[in-house]
Amino acid sequence: MDTEFERFLTDISDAFIDRKFDQWRDRLILPFSLVTKLKPIVLATEDAVRDSFHQYLVAAKMMNLDLIDRVPISLEACPDGTWLGTFRTRMLSGAHLATAPYTSTALLHNAEGRFRMSSMLNARGHQDWTGVEEA
Repeated sequence: MDTEFERFLTDISDAFIDRKFDQWRDRLILPFSLVTKLKPIVLATEDAVRDSFHQYLVAAKMMNLDLIDRVPISLEACPDGTWLGTFRTRMLSGAHLATAPYTSTALLHNAEGRFRMSSMLNARGHQDWTGVEEA
């Protein structure tokens, strides 16, 4: 499962750099929740996920990101069949950090050998950079 966790992290990172909504959406389970420093956010519909993705693209453009690097820290199997995947995120513009690295944990579900995420704890809300609040 470690290899699949790495694949998952690559997919959710590259989706924003490559501007591929379908790649991001393919790794989510709705409703999808993000717990940010400011507040919890629940994206319950396709439109909400699409709007949120767009705002993150705006933030990526504002920061001139060319790399989002997520490195696995731990992967823990839970008794209910889910997994907790903890990882460190770095966002880079050129060779420079665009923001301080941070650690997050995803609640992962194994769907036919592939991880899909239903929640992310300690996510970074795009509102930090865009000023746009999630609905």
